[in-house]
Amino acid sequence: MPRGERGEGAGSKTQGITRKVLLTEEQWNQIEATRESTVAAYIEGLMNKVTSIRNETDSIYEIGSLKHNKHQVVNRKEVEEYWSIFVSFVESAAPEVLLKARKSYLRVLYPKGEDTAQIEIKPNFGCPFTGKRFGSEKAMIKAAVPHLVQSVSMAHDRKSENRIK
Repeated sequence: MPRGERGEGAGSKTQGITRKVLLTEEQWNQIEATRESTVAAYIEGLMNKVTSIRNETDSIYEIGSLKHNKHQVVNRKEVEEYWSIFVSFVESAAPEVLLKARKSYLRVLYPKGEDTAQIEIKPNFGCPFTGKRFGSEKAMIKAAVPHLVQSVSMAHDRKSENRIK
C-alpha cells in the first residue's frame, strides 16, 4: 500500500448511516432551540419518547389517590404533542382528513381556545368521543386518534359522493 493511504480498518468506525434531510427553516429552528447537542441526539430523543409512550400506554396504570367524579387538568401543548405522535401510526388517511380530525379533537377538548381542559376521571380518563374509559390521557388520545380519523374520513367520503350525484 502506498504511503498516505488509509489501511484496512484504519480510522473511526461508522456509528450509523448518514442521510440528507430536507426540513423547513422553522423545523430547523425548532431543533436548534432544543438543548440537544446534535440533530441525531434530538431525533434519538424523539424516538425514545415514542417508545416510552408506547410502553406506557400498553401497561396497567395505578391511579393512586384519584377519586370518582374528579377532573384532571390536561395541558393543550402536551395533548397536541401526543396527537402528532399517535397520528403517525394511522395509515392511509388523507392529510385533509387528519387535519379535520385534529381540529375536531381540539375543538371538543378546548371549546373556547383555552390552554387547558378538564377531563373527567371515574377513576380513569373519560373519552369525550367514544365514552370509553382509559388509565391515562395518553391512552385516551391514542384511542381517539384512529376513531376521529375514521369518523372524519367517512364524513369526507359521504360529502364527496354527494357532490358526484
